[in-house]
Amino acid sequence: MRNKFTEMFENLLNSNPFKNYFKKNRLRPPGAVDEEMFMELCIRCARCIEVCPYDSIRRADLYEKLQIGTPYVFPDDKACYLCMRCMKVCPTGALNPRLTEGQDVRMGLAVINQDTCLNFKYYKDEMEGVSMSGTAQLCSTCYNVCPYTDSAIVLEKFILPVITDKCTGCGICAEKCPSTPKKSIVIYPEGMPIEEKAGFYGRKHRVQAQDEKKPEGALHGEELLNQKQKIDGSDAKPDFEYNMELYETKDEWQNQ
Repeated sequence: MRNKFTEMFENLLNSNPFKNYFKKNRLRPPGAVDEEMFMELCIRCARCIEVCPYDSIRRADLYEKLQIGTPYVFPDDKACYLCMRCMKVCPTGALNPRLTEGQDVRMGLAVINQDTCLNFKYYKDEMEGVSMSGTAQLCSTCYNVCPYTDSAIVLEKFILPVITDKCTGCGICAEKCPSTPKKSIVIYPEGMPIEEKAGFYGRKHRVQAQDEKKPEGALHGEELLNQKQKIDGSDAKPDFEYNMELYETKDEWQNQ
């Protein structure tokens, strides 16, 4: 029978002011629903922790605010290897049981620090002639360990690792990154705004952000294209002066 204390505790969890509290390199297990809903559904049963064969999932401790007892993946220490077992044992749906393919997971997004990444430093040193501290060396560890190479991560110019929007956020690249004293890759959890976006992912979302700022009634997409196609510029002439003689017709040009 539910008692008053149980109801008070549930109300406290459901009104948790830290539901949207994010920080880098701290991820929910694969298949986690939206953070606010996750905090309501997760009963802290630890089944996902017990079934994980890589010991990637851990309980949040006292330092994780009111999220104590909920499951997290800390990729700096141990990344998620996308075995997809945890969703099958979650009894409440906090981890989506319909998610079965690793490439569909979106735990977060890997972001590469180009100032410390060995490949970027090598490129600047050897290809651009920019003097960097230390001996230039190639790495490509993140590219090699990614479970979805050439999809979630690509090599631009055959040397520069760039994260795409296919990144699952599993954190394997962050775990294995050999940069010292600080790793060159961090994982931003799903739903956390990212300023240091790179590559295709960043370009796409910057365009989306610009579209969202357009005034009400502004045309875009196919509507804008159709409107532009209606413009007739056949009689229009440039309103600036050329530094050469212009011929108005094709015949004039041929006769020269």
